[in-house]
Amino acid sequence: MVVEKEETEVYRRYWNRLKKITAIWMLAWTIPAIFLEIPANALKHIKILNGIPLHWFMAAFVSIVLGITLIFLYAYVMEKTDREILGR
Repeated sequence: MVVEKEETEVYRRYWNRLKKITAIWMLAWTIPAIFLEIPANALKHIKILNGIPLHWFMAAFVSIVLGITLIFLYAYVMEKTDREILGR
């Protein structure tokens, strides 16, 4: 019974940490993805590929690169959390 209670406490701590890390990572990607569009608007007058504004490509590219970088950082942080809390 004591072991079960300790396991429940460990998984509760792990789940709380997981939710916090995930929320932080979503904000770390969403906020820059939205606000990167603002300075990119200066390139709106430059058209490429049959009239598509360059600012759309620039904002999308930076957002994708940032997202991929955050995926690897998220994996690193979660690995560290696994080792710290679950002892793996």
